[in-house]
Amino acid sequence: MEKVGDVLRAARQAKGLSLREAEEATKIRLRYLDALEKGEYNQLPGRVFALGFVRTYARYLGLDVQAIIERFKQEYPAEEDTIPVEEKHQVAREFARNKKKPWLLVAAVLLVLWGINWLYNYYRQSLEPNTLPPQSQVTEPAPAAPAPQQPVPQAPPEEEEPQARGVEVKISATGNCWLGVNIDGKEDFSGLIRPGESKEFLGEEKITVTLGSAGAVEVTINGEVQPPLGRVGDVVTFEAVKDTSEAIITRR
Repeated sequence: MEKVGDVLRAARQAKGLSLREAEEATKIRLRYLDALEKGEYNQLPGRVFALGFVRTYARYLGLDVQAIIERFKQEYPAEEDTIPVEEKHQVAREFARNKKKPWLLVAAVLLVLWGINWLYNYYRQSLEPNTLPPQSQVTEPAPAAPAPQQPVPQAPPEEEEPQARGVEVKISATGNCWLGVNIDGKEDFSGLIRPGESKEFLGEEKITVTLGSAGAVEVTINGEVQPPLGRVGDVVTFEAVKDTSEAIITRR
């Protein structure tokens, strides 16, 4: 069976496109596109992000997105799917043997939590740009109080014409999250936002948003903050429509 990377590369070359052109159109970094085409999945920032990259790239190249995603999942399975059955049985036996040794269980849990924290920090540092060292703060003398001035009469402000209300969506990231945004039937944005970043989108009738990690963002629709739409790592698609302030989840 032909690899996903070979299918993507062949489709791009058939359209006469370069990796640089694909990067500009999909907002996916060139090195990640190159890694996808070469099948070097260890160069990608985790399986959740990789699935978002493949979905966006396949759609851009006009391929069958669902078929490509299913084949990619077979080539890049989740970690829990790659553990041999015998190893799982061995872990179960060890757990049963140590049930009467609670300190061993506590140590194992702490070791797992430490590993998860180390992986999270590793991926976060690999994705975030290097920060500049803080500049030294210089204390400036307080400005002298200005002399009192006579108030200057001002013309009354001009009344602004009321604008027709549409739909507004704001996405604020607390962690790394891939976004795909469609406004009034047209694709508007596809890319990654990082902790502290936010994106605002305006439409006339409807905005459709796909979150690569629903628990890593805060969503506001028409000024109303939404409850969490999922957990970290959950891929969720929702719609925001005109004159409402509630997210309509269409796919998980």
